[in-house]
Amino acid sequence: MNLRELTREQKLLGAAASCALFVISLFLPWYGAGGFDAGGDEVVPSFWIFLLMALAAGGMLAAEAFDIEIHEAIKPVKQAALLVLFPFVVTLAIFLEGTGGADRKFGLFLALIFSVVAVILTHRLYRDDS
Repeated sequence: MNLRELTREQKLLGAAASCALFVISLFLPWYGAGGFDAGGDEVVPSFWIFLLMALAAGGMLAAEAFDIEIHEAIKPVKQAALLVLFPFVVTLAIFLEGTGGADRKFGLFLALIFSVVAVILTHRLYRDDS
């Protein structure tokens, strides 16, 4: 699939959906060993900040896709492109960090995938708008 073939609205909705799926993945198991699982809400320090960032970015992108008027000072694509970077960087850092004997679980992989997709789509949109 070529990203250039996607319409602007498809990119906006894809990035918004990726943000929503990242939020869901925060509550899935990220690490575990011996019957113990730890979700993203337990692994990520101050996870609620990243939850709010992903929700805000997804909301702004969805509003832009559906032509919902928001305050003119808010530039949805530009601000969403900045907001999605933080959850991606933190998720990548946690992924690359040593596991301390615990195994990585599917929630961490999903969070990383969804954050990467959100970053790629929002930055493609930002570049197209500039």
